[in-house]
Amino acid sequence: MEQTQQQIIDYYNEFYSTEGFRYYAPEFTTAVLKSLCVKAGIQPGARVLDVGCATGYYSAILASLGYDVTGIDISATGIEKARALYPHIRFEVQDATALPYEKGSFDFVFALGVSVANTQDLGELHTWLKHLTGVLTPGGTLALLGGSRLTGAVTESSDWFNHTWKDIRGFVPPWAAQVRGPWLTHFRLMRALPPALSMNALTTLLMRWIPMGFQRRVVLLIKNDS
Repeated sequence: MEQTQQQIIDYYNEFYSTEGFRYYAPEFTTAVLKSLCVKAGIQPGARVLDVGCATGYYSAILASLGYDVTGIDISATGIEKARALYPHIRFEVQDATALPYEKGSFDFVFALGVSVANTQDLGELHTWLKHLTGVLTPGGTLALLGGSRLTGAVTESSDWFNHTWKDIRGFVPPWAAQVRGPWLTHFRLMRALPPALSMNALTTLLMRWIPMGFQRRVVLLIKNDS
């Protein structure tokens, strides 16, 4: 059953007031995000929007890589914690489906595990991706990242939907002219291998057919042409 926006806000406020998300160690995560930014062609000093930033962990890593970062989340509790943990970074309470920023405000939009993408309605997903690219500079890049066990079923421990490979291929919007991916990978591969090897068609093929129930990482890069 789909939740209302207020139910989602209430859930994350409670979630961030307790344990919150668990993350890989900073050194590990830095290597992963550096690999992603290299693959996306993000230049030093780029203006980055971290969509669904939670308590700011990825925002802080991106800032440490030399980017000008703004982190947003729908949860006021998450943003309050992010500001306390990383006072040198801009954090704002914002709805990812109604961004207030003008066209050209950012060079890179980073959207990892955002609840808006947890849908089987690909038309709704395409509309949201169009909204995100609307705040990019011409030539800017949107990175959509998620996770899936490719089962087509809801995760046992949560209500996160595990899209099938057919679904994931359908993530690519019909209006997008320059797209890279979608690829299947894993954070451990992104850390251990160069970007050209960890995010490509061959790695994706292997990740599709390895007979294990682990979560694959989905990576889709969309360049703004307007």
